[in-house]
Amino acid sequence: MITVRNVLELPVFDNVRLAAPCERYLDRPVINCGTLEGEPFFHDYDMFVPGEFIFTSLGFAQIHPELAEEAMLALIERDVAALAIKPYAIKDLPDTVRQASTRRGVPVFFYDGRYMERILASAMALIDSDAADSGRSQLIDQLLAPSDERQVGSLIYQISGLNGATLQCLAIRPPMRDLALLRALWGSVRQTLDDYAARFEEVGGAFVCIYDDMILGFVAFKRPPQSVITISEANLAKYVVQAGPMCCGLSQELPLGEGDLAIRQALAALQTACARQESTVRFTSLRYDAFRAAARTDRMFSRTASLVAALLQEYDESHSTLLLPTAKAFARAHGDVRATAEVLFQHPNTVRYRLGRIKDVLGMPEATDRQVAELLSFMVLAQD
Repeated sequence: MITVRNVLELPVFDNVRLAAPCERYLDRPVINCGTLEGEPFFHDYDMFVPGEFIFTSLGFAQIHPELAEEAMLALIERDVAALAIKPYAIKDLPDTVRQASTRRGVPVFFYDGRYMERILASAMALIDSDAADSGRSQLIDQLLAPSDERQVGSLIYQISGLNGATLQCLAIRPPMRDLALLRALWGSVRQTLDDYAARFEEVGGAFVCIYDDMILGFVAFKRPPQSVITISEANLAKYVVQAGPMCCGLSQELPLGEGDLAIRQALAALQTACARQESTVRFTSLRYDAFRAAARTDRMFSRTASLVAALLQEYDESHSTLLLPTAKAFARAHGDVRATAEVLFQHPNTVRYRLGRIKDVLGMPEATDRQVAELLSFMVLAQD
């Protein structure tokens, strides 16, 4: 989604000044851009729709200043995303416009910059690019829904135009959350993966797109992988970092019909890469984190884990106890009562008493401590 902030960050403005106080104006969504240049003698503003970023010089204000005030008020009432005025005919707002801007939350700016045509072209290019990314994002969302391998392969082709025996996915974020950095890195990653595809004969093609606040890359291979951890996986991890500073998660090389799993693996590896502040992390190296990611994305598993936690939390809230924190500490201590007591700063007998209550609440009073620890480890696996 493009916002007022994104438009104002375009390198086509020399100076921008907010003309009236306006809360949270930078986060207003922008769906289109337009201009107001002709004299609105017919008082018709229906052509302007909510969410438009309107640019104008209000040139007619030199002859008809009352029409300029009427136009600004009308646009604010139409709930446009923002109104940007080049200070040609007016250099300050009438009090009525200033008050309306603050009251309605529609920002009004005075700006200096390039020709209006250049500004509009840059803003519309940004909006069009975002719309294309949004369309791909919707397809990717469909891809992550439950589906069969034929449907997955079809969606992969719709998204990327790629065919092949296998697929690897990369999920990438720049070091800082910034739209300009994201788009610059997207261009660099695209060039890097194109070079990778041209260099290796077994690569069938590559594709890169923006998905939400990250970059997704797809690399298709013409032949099945020869082992669980392939040579191409290590090569691709080394190759992609040439695109610039990043955190990157890299999936296994999987059959094309399992492209949804490749995306999930890349996203899980990216989460670990960001947490560790590492440039690349391969899913095949995650070990425990891989099982944690699988537990979180499996709806039945995560729902079951949530049920166990909810039973303990509900009891805690009703009886002012601490069974849930004790259960989590016990699971992380692999069923060691003394280690659990040390973490909680409690006596081991207190932990043993709470374990008895946990068994009762979960309906397994005859279970051993080891059995309870195994059950609780599943709960923690899906929630950590």
